[in-house]
Formats: sequence, C-alpha cells, structure tokens
Amino acid sequence: MTDPTRPTRPALTCDDVRELSAPFVLGALDEDEAEAVRAHLATCVESHDELIELASVLPILSESVPIVEPPADLKARLMAAAASEFRQATAGTNEVPSVSADRPSDQTVPFPSAAEREDRRAGQSAQRGMSAGSSTSARRGTWLVRIAAVLAIGLLGGWNLLLQGELGVARTYERNVAAVLGLAGQPGSLTAILTPESGRGAGLAAVAADGSVTLAMRDLPATTGGEVYSAWVISAAGVPAALGSFRVGSTGTAYLEAGGPVTEAGSVLAVTRERGPGATTPTMPVVSSGTTSAAG
Repeated sequence: MTDPTRPTRPALTCDDVRELSAPFVLGALDEDEAEAVRAHLATCVESHDELIELASVLPILSESVPIVEPPADLKARLMAAAASEFRQATAGTNEVPSVSADRPSDQTVPFPSAAEREDRRAGQSAQRGMSAGSSTSARRGTWLVRIAAVLAIGLLGGWNLLLQGELGVARTYERNVAAVLGLAGQPGSLTAILTPESGRGAGLAAVAADGSVTLAMRDLPATTGGEVYSAWVISAAGVPAALGSFRVGSTGTAYLEAGGPVTEAGSVLAVTRERGPGATTPTMPVVSSGTTSAAG
C-alpha cells in the first residue's frame, strides 16, 4: 500500500539507471531507489546489458573478498562520487546558444538544399554513434572503477579485522601476564620464565609462598580432540608434581591458576602435551620450561 505521506519519486530514465547500476547490483541503494530501478527495468525496451556485466563480477567478489561489515559511510561516499561524476559528465549540456545582438532581426536565413540537409543528417548520425560508443566505454570504465573500489575497501576491511584479531590476542596475553605479575609481587613469591625446548610455546609463571601458581602462555600449537597441556613443578630432587591441565585454541594463548606444593627457588616449572587430563607423569618431550627464582 502506498504511503500517502511519502513523496512520489520521478520515473528514472535509462541514463539514470545506468548511473545507478553499480550500487544497484551491489545492493548499495536504499529501498526507494532500488524500487525505482526495478520499475524502470520492468517497462524499459532496452536490455540494459550493463547490469548483466556487473552481476557477473559478483561471484568473483564473493570468493576473493572476506565477508566484513562495510564502513557506515561507504554508501554515502559511493553515491557522492557517482553524483559528482554525473554532474561533471552533464556540465554544459543544457547551455542555450545566445543570439548575437548585432544580428539584424530581419536578416534572411537561407534554407539548406536537400543535398545539404542529407549531408548534415549523415554527419549528425556519425557523431551520435561516436558519442554513444565513447559514452558506453566511459560508463563501463566507471563501473569497473567502482567495483575495484568496493573490492579494495573489502580487502582493507578484511586486513583491518585481521589486525584487530591479532591485537585482541596480544591484549588477552597482556591481561594474563598482569595477573602473573600481581602474584609475583606478593612477599615470598617466585617467578619463572618459560621458554620452548624446541618449536613454539613461551610464558611466564609465578609461585606464591603457599605453593599456588599462575601461568600465562602464548604461541602454543592448538590442542585437538581430547589433548591437553599439563603444567608441572619439578623439585630439585627431580620429582614432578602435576599442577593442572588446559586446552589451547587457535589463538595459542592460555592461562592457568592452580594450587601446588610449597616450592623452593631452583625448582623447574614445565609444560607438556598429553593425550588427555589426569596424567601422573610428564610425557616427553617437554614443550616449555623455566627455573624458579626469587621475585624482584
């Protein structure tokens, strides 16, 4: 049902539809504009092949561009650019030739002969053909430029999301380290810097005077299935005691809080990869380890 309070939009011309073809195919028009384009296409005798050409590019875009939320002002910028191009393209086309004031009002203008009229018609037809070809090429170039702009925006948006993801991982590890440092600041605490035996996996740990442990790890390969990483404290006598286990996702970060035996400086904190939780002895090789020392 038509909303009587909404102003009626003038019918679009073929040129209007060509100018709106790129944002129409990309879904960048508002509903009123899109409906006006559809209404024109429903009755227009022209095939508007430019829409088919533009639509054929969409599968390539969907395969090559990550799905990201476009910037809020993307549509406004595209439409502003299109309007600017349209104004430049039509500038001066509505100029009315002026009549010289020096021309006598009663001057007789000779009527061209039949041959002259035929020559003029032929010249005008050729000029229209050249203009149409040039205009079509220019429009096609404009469509490709606009699609390239959308593609570039999509790629930049995807790269931005990637950077945001990496920043999120770094912030998570930073929070975990802050918790470790908080425990390390307590009287009688020990600290240990864990380094990988080979490959990946580094971290920082603190052991309180009562034996409680906090552990922050980064750059660990993700666990699969029922696999876990287990943390151990190994006394100077070489006896391991399990502290707890944890799983690791695609970010590679992990955090563990656990109770353990009272630990002396010189003990080793180690991380191993196990088939599942509940291991009573470490499975070799050790993933990462470090020796405890007095904090501060």
